[in-house]
Amino acid sequence: MYISGMTNSSRARSKTSWSVVTASVLYLMWSFTAPVVEGRCPKSGNGKAYTLTIGHLVKDSNFTIQRVIQEHIKRTGDVKRCFQEPQHISLHIETDLRLQTDGWTVIQGGIRSALHNQGADMLNIIIGPFYTNLAMVLERMNIPYLVTDYKGYEWIDMSRVQDTTDWDTLVEIRPSAQEQNMAVVDYFRLNEWMSAVMVMPESSADNQECQNLAHQMINSGVSLIPYTVDPKSTRVKEMTREVLRNVQLSRQKRVIVCSPRDVRDQLTEIVLIQAKPFDLLLKEDQIFFIVDPSSYLQPFAGAGQMYKLGLFSARCKLLAFRYVEPRHDGTHEDANEAIAMDAARVTTMALHTYINRQAARTNGFSPRRFLKALREVYLPFARTGRIRFDEHGKRTNYTLHLYNHGGEDMYRKEAEWTPDGNSADTRLNVTGFGEKPEDSLQYGVFPGTVKVVVVIEEPFVMHKSQDQGIHYYGNDRYTGFTIDLLKKLADDLNFVFEIYESPMNGYGSEVSSGLWNGMVHEIMTENATLAMGAISITSKRETVIDFSLGIISTGVNILVKKPEEAFSIFQFMKPFSLFLWFAIVGASFLVSLVFFILDYKSSDRKFTAKETAWYSVGTLLKRGTDFSPKPISQRVLSAGFTFFVLITVSTYTANMAAFLTTKSMSKTAETFDALAEDSDIAVGTVKNSATMNFFRLGTKPVFRRLWYKMESSSGLVHNSSAGRERVINENYAFIFDYLINSYSEIKYCKTKAVSSPILIQEHGIGMKAGAAFKTVINIALLRLKESGFIQGLKKRWWDDKRQCDVAGSTKAEKVEFGILHMAGVFIVGLFGFLFSVSFFISKKLYVRSKAKKEEKLGNTGKETRLLCKGSPTSV
Repeated sequence: MYISGMTNSSRARSKTSWSVVTASVLYLMWSFTAPVVEGRCPKSGNGKAYTLTIGHLVKDSNFTIQRVIQEHIKRTGDVKRCFQEPQHISLHIETDLRLQTDGWTVIQGGIRSALHNQGADMLNIIIGPFYTNLAMVLERMNIPYLVTDYKGYEWIDMSRVQDTTDWDTLVEIRPSAQEQNMAVVDYFRLNEWMSAVMVMPESSADNQECQNLAHQMINSGVSLIPYTVDPKSTRVKEMTREVLRNVQLSRQKRVIVCSPRDVRDQLTEIVLIQAKPFDLLLKEDQIFFIVDPSSYLQPFAGAGQMYKLGLFSARCKLLAFRYVEPRHDGTHEDANEAIAMDAARVTTMALHTYINRQAARTNGFSPRRFLKALREVYLPFARTGRIRFDEHGKRTNYTLHLYNHGGEDMYRKEAEWTPDGNSADTRLNVTGFGEKPEDSLQYGVFPGTVKVVVVIEEPFVMHKSQDQGIHYYGNDRYTGFTIDLLKKLADDLNFVFEIYESPMNGYGSEVSSGLWNGMVHEIMTENATLAMGAISITSKRETVIDFSLGIISTGVNILVKKPEEAFSIFQFMKPFSLFLWFAIVGASFLVSLVFFILDYKSSDRKFTAKETAWYSVGTLLKRGTDFSPKPISQRVLSAGFTFFVLITVSTYTANMAAFLTTKSMSKTAETFDALAEDSDIAVGTVKNSATMNFFRLGTKPVFRRLWYKMESSSGLVHNSSAGRERVINENYAFIFDYLINSYSEIKYCKTKAVSSPILIQEHGIGMKAGAAFKTVINIALLRLKESGFIQGLKKRWWDDKRQCDVAGSTKAEKVEFGILHMAGVFIVGLFGFLFSVSFFISKKLYVRSKAKKEEKLGNTGKETRLLCKGSPTSV
C-alpha cells in the first residue's frame, strides 16, 4: 500500500536506480512522519495493524533495496499504529515479470511468485516507470500503480506518449511528455519562430517523445527539419557534424536537441562539442533548445561540466525547460532522485489521508480508498515543484521553468510555463524574467529565489487570520517576528524568498546516525536555502549544518497554569487553623467548667450550668455579662480568661483583614526541583526538540527525574501550541523555550512562565555547511543589532502584544469586598437567627401546650370534688 520514506544514505546519480532512493526515502519518512503512541489500531476491527507491502520495479539482476534501519524511534499516532513497518519487494522486469519476452501473460503470476519468494502475502502499491502491460494487469488486480516515468527502463512496450489510456489505478508523478513538448511549442509561437532543426535519436523506441514534439511543431505551423543520429554508433560524431554543417549553411538560428535518454546517450553533449568548430556557440543570435524530458540535463550537471564544455564563454542561448530548478550554487540536481523522494512523500500523505478519513472499523485494507487518497494528495513545495493530480491520476498544476544554461546569463530564468490555460499566452509567462543582469534581483547574494523553511511557532511565525473573508496566498500567509526579520534581510541583501513549512512542523533532531528530520533535514538535502524561526543553535546541529550569528538569546523554563483564587464562603474561619479553633472552644469549655465548680457550693450561687456557658460565650464574643464574679478566685480566673479573649480576638481580626484583602492563590511548582518532586503534575516538552534531547541526555539527577516523568506521563507533544493547551486544560507543566513561554504568558492569560531559564542558547539562521553567503548574512545581522532593529522587533512582538497582567506583579492588588467575601458570616448569622426564632416558637408552643394540660387537669379535679360532696354515701 503505501508508506513513506526519506533517506540521506543513497545519493546515487544517473547510473543508480531511482528505486534505491525511493525505498530508502520511504523507510526514513515512515520513521519520523506521524507522532507515535503506544497502543492498538483504533481503525481496524481486531486492533491489529494493517499489512504494508511496497513493490519496486527494478531492472538489475543484482539489485538490492538499501533500507535505512531506524533504531530507538518511538512511534505515535494512528498512522504508525495502524500500519506495520513497510516491507519492500523487488519486482524484476525481466526475471520476475518477463515483460520483454512474455508480454502480459505471466505478469500476475510473476508478482505472486516474487511475493512468495520474498516472504510477503499481498501487495499494496507498485512504484516504478510505466509499462502498458503491467498497467493492464494491475488494473485487473486492483493495485495502485505510482508511475515515476512515462517510459520503462532500457526496454519499453509502449510509453505514455503513445498510450493515453485513463487507467483506473494509475497515479503519475512525472509530468506528461506531451505537455512538456507543448511548452516548447508555446515558446516558439510566442517568439514567432517559424523554423527549426531537430536532432534526435535514431531508435523509434527512444524518440517517441521527439516524434510527438515534431508533430506538435508542424501542427502549429513551425517548419521543422528533423535529423536522426545513432548515439551508439561509432560514426555519431561525424553524423552530428554533418547536421551542424547544414545548420551553418542554411543559417538556421534555432537547433532543437531532443534526447529522451540523455543520461545514457549524452546526445546533448555531443551536439554542443561538435558545434564549437562551427562557432555556433559564439553567435549571440544562435539558440540551442535542449529537450530532455527527464529534465536531468546530464551535460549541465554542475559547474565542472560547464567548464568542461566551455559553456561559460558561450554567447548563444542554451535554453531548457526544467521542473527541477537548478541549485543556487550551480551544483548537480538529480531529477530521478527528486522524483523518488516526491513519490515517497505522495505515498506518505496518502496514507495519512486514508487512515484519518476511515470512519468504520474494518480488518481489510481498501485499495480503492487508498487510490483515491493518492490522487487527492497536494504538495505545494515538493522536490519537483507543486504536485497535484486530476481525477485520472495525471500530474497537473505544476510549473516548468525555462532557464538559460550558458554564458554570462547562466542559470537565468527566462520564463515559466504551466499546463493550465487555453492558449500560449495564458500558459507561458515571461513577465519579469527578461531584465538586464544589473536590474535583476537574482544578482544579489543569492542567484535565484531563496526557499526558506519555517516552523509555525508563536510569535516567530504565525498564519494570518482569514478575517472578513480575506484570503492570503504565498508569503503573505505568514506573519511574526521571523517574517519581519526575513523581509528586512531580503531588502538589505536584495533577494527574493519563498516560505514553506517544515515537514511535521519540526525543528530537526537526529533520528539515526547521520539522518535528521525537520528543518535540519531540509537544509541538508538542500530543499531549503535558509532555516529561520525559533531554531536553537546547538553543537549537535552545528556538526551537519551551519548557523549564522545568534539573533536573539533564549533559554528553557516552565509554563504552568496560572494559580487560581482559592475562594471559600467560610474563609472567615481560615485565619485560624482547625486545630486552633478546637483549642479555643476547648479552653472556653474548660473555663466554664471551672467557674461551675468554684461556684457550686456558694450560698449566693450565680454560675449555674446555663449561666456559666453563657458567661464564656459572651466574654469570647466581647459582649460582656450581666454580673461579675465576687470571690477572689473567680475574679482571677475571669481576668485571665478576659486577657486570653483579648489576644485571641485581636489576632483573629488582624489575620482576617489580611485574608480578606488579598487573594488566596492555589499552589503550583515553580522550580525544576519542585516540579521533579511533585508527583501530581505531568511534565512534558516538544518531541524531537533540542529541549527534549537536553533532558533525555541530562546528567543531573533532577533532569533525569524530569525526563522519567515526561516518558511515564506521555508528556511529549508535537508543538508548543499543544503543550500550552495541555497546560490550560490539564494538570500539566510545559518545559520549553523561554521566549515562547513568555509570549504564552502575556497572550494566554491562564498560563504563567516560572523558574529562571536554564540551557541558555541563541536562535540563529540555519544554512548548509560551508555556505558562501554566511558571512554576508552575519554582517547584515550585526548591522540590524547595532541599529536596534532586532530589539525593536522583540518589543513589537512581545511587550506590545501584552494582553494579560503579569503574574507576581509588585503592585498590590486591591480587592473589593463583595457579598461572596462575607457570605459565610451571613450564613452563620442566619443560622443563629433561625435557631433563635425556632427556639422561641418551640418554647411558646411548649408553654401553651403545658398550660392547656394543666388547665384540663385542674377542671377534672374540680368536677371530682363536687361529685364527692353531693354523694348520698358520703360521710
